[in-house]
Amino acid sequence: MRTLEHLARTIVVIGCLVGAVTVGAAATDGPVAVERSACESVERPDFQRYRDRQLATLRGEQTAARAQNLPIREVVDPNRDLGTEADYLARNAPGVRCERIVYESDGLRIRGYLWTPTPLPAGKKLPLIVFNRGGTGEDSKLRANTQFGFERFVRAGYAVIGSQYRGNDGSEGVDEVGGSDVRDVLRLTALARDLPFVDARNIFAVGYSRGAMMTLAALRDGAGFNAVALVGLPADFRATAFDRSFARMEGDVAAARAQRSAVTFAEKIDAPVLMLQGSGDPLVSVATQTLPFVARMQSLRKTYELVIYDGDSHGLIFNGVDRDDRVLAWFARFTR
Repeated sequence: MRTLEHLARTIVVIGCLVGAVTVGAAATDGPVAVERSACESVERPDFQRYRDRQLATLRGEQTAARAQNLPIREVVDPNRDLGTEADYLARNAPGVRCERIVYESDGLRIRGYLWTPTPLPAGKKLPLIVFNRGGTGEDSKLRANTQFGFERFVRAGYAVIGSQYRGNDGSEGVDEVGGSDVRDVLRLTALARDLPFVDARNIFAVGYSRGAMMTLAALRDGAGFNAVALVGLPADFRATAFDRSFARMEGDVAAARAQRSAVTFAEKIDAPVLMLQGSGDPLVSVATQTLPFVARMQSLRKTYELVIYDGDSHGLIFNGVDRDDRVLAWFARFTR
């Protein structure tokens, strides 16, 4: 059997592709309905404010990465390395419609967003991406603007839908970060299949950080995605690095941490998985999170691909275009 050191050398760019793809039915809990309304108007795009926040986030991550002796890619030319003002303003060009949504999950009213091309193509249904956000509360929540690059997916012909999860952004309930809130993803996936413009044969998912864990948990519980793409996947919450995250949890904490750890349920992952990871990510360790999970996927002969970006951050700030291009290429391979 290959050692993790060997895997580290052989999967730095692309992992192996093995196994078969199966798609099941998503769980539902009654009549499917979604309330839709136009997004609120957003502030006039402010590139300098965006760039300042971008650099502040990167500096914070790099400070933590240095403390862990991780490789770091430095910003030499912000426009070349992080994107230009023209790139930023192009996000808000015409052609993308944003809607607020409210739907019911376990009797709770859950908020989210839906992005579609405008106008919708006549006589054609769209493949759908279920986007699973990271963070909790205000941290990384979905917003009316397309801060995650949704417009790139929409302009490529996809509809994109995402949940704030229970307990966030005015949604009812309590956020359990990988507990009952996984059913919010399952419910959203079920209702999205019934939207009149969605091609129910082609449902994909993208997850960032906590959302990557939510994506795999949804697969475990029967979401039935054609394929998924994950950025900054925390694959094992049993690691000591996550002790603080569970410090206030009551009950069987060990079981809760295992339940959220994809490495413990990899055998139930039945869709092709694209993993995109920065080697300079101080939140998710390549050595203790990414490679052990990849070893588990390989031992189970699952279909996967792994790309590690040298010195990049948790959200792959230096490689956003390549990240999104790889996601679209991955989904195209598994489109029916």
